[in-house]
Amino acid sequence: MRSLAQRRNRQGSIHAARKAIRRLRSILALCRRALEPEVSVIDQKLKHLGDGLSDLRDAHVVATSALQLATGDEREVWIAVASRLEARREALLGAALARDPEFAALRAQLSMLAEAVAGLPWDRLGSMDLVKGLARSARRLAKAERNARQEPHAANSHLWRRRLRRLRMQYQVIRAVRKASPSLLGLPQADPSTSIRTLTRLSDHLGRLQDLRMLRSSLKGMDTSLPLTQMRCRLRSEINRASP
Repeated sequence: MRSLAQRRNRQGSIHAARKAIRRLRSILALCRRALEPEVSVIDQKLKHLGDGLSDLRDAHVVATSALQLATGDEREVWIAVASRLEARREALLGAALARDPEFAALRAQLSMLAEAVAGLPWDRLGSMDLVKGLARSARRLAKAERNARQEPHAANSHLWRRRLRRLRMQYQVIRAVRKASPSLLGLPQADPSTSIRTLTRLSDHLGRLQDLRMLRSSLKGMDTSLPLTQMRCRLRSEINRASP
C-alpha cells in the first residue's frame, strides 16, 4: 500500500508492491493447513490484485532487458527498440492511472484485505502446520522442476521459477520467526540459509530466461525497418545461454 502511494519511481513502486503481495501469499500458503477455508478467499483476491499489475511490470522488464542488450555493433538497434518499449510502458502506466488515479481503489482493496488477514484465526496455527507447509512447497517445487527439465518450454520454466520463489520466501519467514522467537518449539531446526542462497540463484537465473523470452515476444509487430532476424538470432543465443 505504501509503495503504490508513491508518486516517484512508479515502476520501482509497482515492482515492490507485487513482491509484497507475493510474500504475503507465500506466508498464507505456508499456514494454509490451519487457516482454511478463510485463507483461500483472501489468497484468491491477492492473486487477482497482483495479476492486475503484471502487464505494467512486464512492460518495464522488456524495456530494461532491451537496454541490457545494447552493446557492441548492435547498440543503436537495441536502444531504438528500448525507446519504443519505454514509450509503450509509459502509455500503459498512464492508462492504468487514468482508470485508477493514484491507485486509490487498489490501495483501498489492499487495506480491506489487510484487515481480513489480521482477522484470520491465527490461534489455530501450530508449529507442525508450518513444517507440513514447507514440505508441501518442497514437493510442488520438485514436481515443477521435473516437468520443466523434461519439457523446457516457457510455461513450465515460469512455474518452476514461481515454485522456487515461494519456497525461498517461506524459508525466509521461518528463519525470521526462529530468530525473533528462539523459544518456539517444533520449527524446522536445520538452518535453511544455504537453501535460500541456492533457491535465490536459480530463481534469478530463471527470471533472466523469462525476461528474454518476453522481450522476444515483444518484437512481434515492430517496425520492419529493424533488423528483426538479426535481433531474434541474438535473443536465441542469449536464451540458450540462460537456459538451465
